[in-house]
Amino acid sequence: MIENKEYIEALLFEKITGTISEEENLVVENAILQDAETRALWERLQSKMNQTVARNFISGLDQNLAWAHTAEMIQKKPKPYVQRLSRQIAGIAAVLALVLPLGWYFFSHRSTELKERQMYTAKEIYLKTDEGDLIPMGKPQDITIGSAKLNATAEALNSQATSGASDSWATVVVPSTKDYKITLADGTVVWMNSASSLKFPLSFGKGERAVFLKGEAYFDVTRNPAQQFIVHTDYADIKVHGTSFNVHAYDEGAFSTALVEGSVSALRQGQELRISPGQKAFVLNNNLDKMTFDPSEELAWMKGVYTFHNRSLAEIAPVISRWFDVKVEWAQASVANQTFTGEIDRQLPLAVVLSNLRLASGIRADIKNGVLTFK
Repeated sequence: MIENKEYIEALLFEKITGTISEEENLVVENAILQDAETRALWERLQSKMNQTVARNFISGLDQNLAWAHTAEMIQKKPKPYVQRLSRQIAGIAAVLALVLPLGWYFFSHRSTELKERQMYTAKEIYLKTDEGDLIPMGKPQDITIGSAKLNATAEALNSQATSGASDSWATVVVPSTKDYKITLADGTVVWMNSASSLKFPLSFGKGERAVFLKGEAYFDVTRNPAQQFIVHTDYADIKVHGTSFNVHAYDEGAFSTALVEGSVSALRQGQELRISPGQKAFVLNNNLDKMTFDPSEELAWMKGVYTFHNRSLAEIAPVISRWFDVKVEWAQASVANQTFTGEIDRQLPLAVVLSNLRLASGIRADIKNGVLTFK
């Protein structure tokens, strides 16, 4: 059984209620993938929620009444945890209480235990199907999903073109410290950076070619004037006209798409901005803007190097977090504003990176239980 069993079991209930965060969903999906006991519990939950009594209960649920009943039961529980509970969770938890004895697991632990939980670290690249199957990508294998054929290795996934149309989609999830290459059914090649995911169709029909990205990836899109290629992100969409470009979409404040060759347009909230090679589009004050970029800096991550010029430690920290799988915290806010010029090689130990920062600026850092604290 995995470590942090109670934490993972709690996440399973958040997942079944649909209230789990993206980060914690990645954690629990890897736990389901890697641990037979966790997978068995998840299958039990799914089975119970699919029973007629559960479906009927939800369809006729009086959420106000459910919440009143739940509030009465947990009024003596620690407030911070109670505040995370929505009325929808309360209703579904009531269903679980009816069909599964473990349904009231949420309320059986003290808040101190929840605060002390440690993140179950996801280490493996995997593919998720529409049906919820999780397939690890750690070894050479042939994968069949419906009529689609895929070939996978530890470094790359090749989605082979199929003569028959398929409505199936798949998602490749790349955890911290990793990167991965995907060849889509139309021949488009996608290089994914760490802590990223790409949802893509297993075959492209006659309409537009669309994929969904979270994180960062470099695209080399196969040209097809008859079928537009769209990259959807949470912050803007990229309309492709046959080209090579990078998309950075970890968060809104750092979103950008940098064009190497061809032509793309960024679309956001009705605004469309077309850029030329050597330019990148980004979000500024809730609007799209553009500027020139240095390819040696913007695309260095594809060679396992992060190059930065006059960047604050606050800007560098997310890369350290993703590449070395640590959570970054600050002993004092002023430390985050210090600026640096240099590069980080992901092949080198984190200790070397921290040593270089200390030599350059005197900044000290401690790491404990996966948390890196700059002082």
